[in-house]
Amino acid sequence: MNLMNKIRTLLALPISFFFCLWYLPFRQAIKIPIILYNPKLYCIKGKVIIDAPKVRFGMIRMGLFITNQYPNKGISFYNKGTILFKGDACIGANSAITVLRNNSYVEFGERFGNSSTLRINCDYRIILCCAVLCGCNVQIMDSAMHRLKNEQGLFIGRGYDEVVIGPHTWLATDVTVMQGTKIPPYSVVAARSLCNQDYSVHGSYGLYAGIPAKHKRTGVWRDINDDSVIIENK
Repeated sequence: MNLMNKIRTLLALPISFFFCLWYLPFRQAIKIPIILYNPKLYCIKGKVIIDAPKVRFGMIRMGLFITNQYPNKGISFYNKGTILFKGDACIGANSAITVLRNNSYVEFGERFGNSSTLRINCDYRIILCCAVLCGCNVQIMDSAMHRLKNEQGLFIGRGYDEVVIGPHTWLATDVTVMQGTKIPPYSVVAARSLCNQDYSVHGSYGLYAGIPAKHKRTGVWRDINDDSVIIENK
């Protein structure tokens, strides 16, 4: 962590400690495992749960300033339901988590990561499995927030459905994930794609792109530990 982020972390400790005491058992809260950077706490009802083998200081960071390409506006937080963390997680600055109802549920798998401007809007159920990574300006929502009617005035569909994003999936910049989306493990979703269906039939190691996203290729994935771009001199 660079010097500026160390300073930001020190400044974030008072509100983070309050947040931890509010939501977590004391034996967890005293370790301050959740750090909130420049938070806007619009609603702190519901539950926040850490279900991990080991709970330690700063294992979950929300609103951390990572890239200067997007504003350093911290995290906007609204929770009436349940948010579960299965381990380490980092959500970049200028992000918002909205969990709308008492029975709404969001699960962050171990090693979830986002660089900036993540929008999670949960009306029903969103599952982000282990090692899901998101680029900038990714939006994940399990409800259209409205319903359509046919000419006879009858509703078409229910307007919401569960979202499940499989382990080790990479969602690139500007991806939108809509209700009913199921993405299998080790998938790559290209920038500016719109996911709105169950892609499980294609299996793991798939590349998806387009509006709406279609299966384009099999046998590819992103290895976050070995993905450097090398610019060759000519």
